[in-house]
Amino acid sequence: MKSEKVKEFIDGCINNLTAELADHAKWQIWTAMTHTADLAEREAEERMRERAAKAFKFACRDNYGGECWANDDHHVKCSGKCAKMNDFIQKLNENENTQTSR
Repeated sequence: MKSEKVKEFIDGCINNLTAELADHAKWQIWTAMTHTADLAEREAEERMRERAAKAFKFACRDNYGGECWANDDHHVKCSGKCAKMNDFIQKLNENENTQTSR
């Protein structure tokens, strides 16, 4: 889990339970809550990646009205799978890996 705030929230919930639960039951609840938070983080990251790719495609200097003009010989419908997009996605992944390792 990347979010310290979410981790603190979950730990606070577990530490302040008013019901008498066995340590194993508390661990199961903690595990379910952290798994849920991890899934939500991954889904949010995927949505942001899709939005970033769409914004990049829109802002691409070679994209004119949905056609890619990167190759002067012929203009084709923009597929979003060109070298520029691949480089952009690679940079997103590098930034993600750098932030994860902190």
